Amino acid sequence: MTIQFRWSESDYVAAQVVWLRHHPWPVLRGFWYPIVILILVVAIAAVHPDAWLRCLYGVGVALVAIGFGALMTRWRWHRTFKRTPLWHDEVTATIDQQGISLHSRSYNVRHSWGEFSDIYEAGRVFVFGKANNTFVFIPKLEMGLSQIHEFRNAIMSYARVTPRLAGEMAT
Repeated sequence: MTIQFRWSESDYVAAQVVWLRHHPWPVLRGFWYPIVILILVVAIAAVHPDAWLRCLYGVGVALVAIGFGALMTRWRWHRTFKRTPLWHDEVTATIDQQGISLHSRSYNVRHSWGEFSDIYEAGRVFVFGKANNTFVFIPKLEMGLSQIHEFRNAIMSYARVTPRLAGEMAT
């Protein structure tokens, strides 16, 4: 099976979000400071209920810190996508029983099915997670419905892990 596509920033962000949804520890480690503030504020409110207004300020500070962190993460994804020339080529993905090959003018990469520790499908992308906490993704935007079904069947046939694929409504 062969698929041709061009990666987009929204596909890249969707793949990052899918990966983080299934691997939440990096997010929690990144937001440890606001989480500690929230825990302290709740503890103070439990011990001193009359200080609820000051606790509300603490909650506000923690929420602003979480929002700022989320914006910075999104901005980092934007910069990474824009700075990496590999993301801007026309890509040909070949899926066979050995794995997934990605070919473009800039690179030629082969990923065997044994490299993947997790496989997820979301509304926009297929994400193939690796044991070293990296992933490869294939966008679904330029695929037809028959290609998506064929791709799902190939994943189910060749993958060495149990994939988490979306149902018919996600396409």
